[in-house]
Amino acid sequence: MILLSGAYRLFFPFAALFAGTAIPIWLIYHAGVVERMNNPLLWHQHEMLWGYVPAAIAGFLFTAIPNWTGRPALGPKTVAGLFGLWLTARIAMFAAPDGALSHTVALAFLPIVALLVLRDLIAARNRRNYVVAGVVLALGLAQAVFLMSDAQLGLSMGFALTFILMVHIGGRVTPAFSRNWLKKRGVKNLPAEFGPVDQAAIGLSAATAASWIVFDPGVVTGILAALAAIALALRLSRWRGFAVTQEPLLFAQHAGYAWLPISMTLLALASLTNLANIGQVHHALGAGAIGSITMIMMLRALLGHSGRPIEGARFDRVYLNFVHVGAVLRVTADWTGDPTYFYYLGGVFWSVAMICFFIRIFPIALAPRV
Repeated sequence: MILLSGAYRLFFPFAALFAGTAIPIWLIYHAGVVERMNNPLLWHQHEMLWGYVPAAIAGFLFTAIPNWTGRPALGPKTVAGLFGLWLTARIAMFAAPDGALSHTVALAFLPIVALLVLRDLIAARNRRNYVVAGVVLALGLAQAVFLMSDAQLGLSMGFALTFILMVHIGGRVTPAFSRNWLKKRGVKNLPAEFGPVDQAAIGLSAATAASWIVFDPGVVTGILAALAAIALALRLSRWRGFAVTQEPLLFAQHAGYAWLPISMTLLALASLTNLANIGQVHHALGAGAIGSITMIMMLRALLGHSGRPIEGARFDRVYLNFVHVGAVLRVTADWTGDPTYFYYLGGVFWSVAMICFFIRIFPIALAPRV
């Protein structure tokens, strides 16, 4: 079966379909139309951070690792087993979000992904990417804390670790892809090479993430977040994002990365003032950064590995913009007199974007490589 010939063929479209349906379900619960769950907010938080994100991560890593290591891709049985475990966890968490069996199934996925990744990295002596396997394993630990100990601490750990992963991977591919595209067009003013600004941005981001986990939003976290926001914005400004606006898939990478300094600015405000709250930080990272960065990463990987040109179409511009509109509406909702309308409108934009993305990529996942 062609869907089992690559992890990206299964995980990418069904991650989008899951996200696009989970948000409307959450909005129905939020509106009080259905009251089946004891705590639907915890289900919403868990499933977006440990349901959608791990599917995107698994599809990306098991597509990228053969390129990183020269090792063979996962076989069809392994892909089917991993996807079956992920899907079973989604069903179990919806049916019995407080159940021990549901938690066991949900907790199994990320450690298995991390161990499979680490196996190939060690076999290829690819030490450069050990950190990726480490972050995936730590994300699994954060999930265990969320489900079994302290939900707020687990949530902070999950967002902080995902933030570090986006800083690391997004900071590697965004300037590289833009540089290659501009070189082909004879442009001499290229994105800056890795340097002290990048090192400062990575270091301050890691320090902020650690402080967020250990100290919660407070004075130390706020100061570090403000510094990280400045460093990340400077880093992004050196990548010449406005020079690649003609190619929507490239510009979308820059737009997605822009949510990282925005989220750190909000974390600084939430930590040091009353001008923002932690919910806005979560949604800037979740709906904004995670939503847009994972979407563009999945689309580029799927197009490239299916043998198609990695070029955006008009339809891509529409749903990519919808993701950002949905995120902006949700983040700014808490600055309005009655945020409920903005919650729902932002959720609609965001979920429509994900459904459109599913419609865009599922036929490619079903088709043979060109």
